[in-house]
Amino acid sequence: MPMIIVHAPEAAFDVKARRSIVGELTDFALECETLPKSPFVKSTVWTYFNLYDQDTVFMGEAEATTNVVSVQIFVIEGGLDSDAKMRLIEGATTIFGRLVCTSDLIPVYIIIHEVPEENWGIFGRKADLAAFRASPIDAAAL
Repeated sequence: MPMIIVHAPEAAFDVKARRSIVGELTDFALECETLPKSPFVKSTVWTYFNLYDQDTVFMGEAEATTNVVSVQIFVIEGGLDSDAKMRLIEGATTIFGRLVCTSDLIPVYIIIHEVPEENWGIFGRKADLAAFRASPIDAAAL
C-alpha cells in the first residue's frame, strides 16, 4: 500500500496521462510489495500529483528544457527487498518514461522512503503489512 507523490512540470501530463500512470503504477507497485490487488488494497494506494509551472522547474542553474519528474514512493519498511526495490525503480521509470521520454536518458528520479510500521498510521491505527498481505482478494474498496 504505497503512497506515491509525483512532482512534475504542469505540461508533462494531462488528466488522461495521469489516470493512465496511476492505474499502471498502482498495480505494479502492489506486485513489487507482494500485496493483493484487491479493491480494498488498491483503494489504500494514494497518489498525489504536484504540478509546477514550467518556470519553476530547473536543471542546474537554468530552467528545465525537458519534463523532469521526481517520484517519491513511501512503503512500509520490510515490504521491499533489494530486488523488489530495483524492479520498482526500473518499472516506475518505464511507466513515466513512456510519456516524457525524449532521449535514451529518462528524466525520472525515483526515491523510495521506507517507513517503520510504527511510524505509519492508517485508519487511526498503526499500519500492519502482514494484515494487508493476508487480506482477502475480494475485500471491498474503501
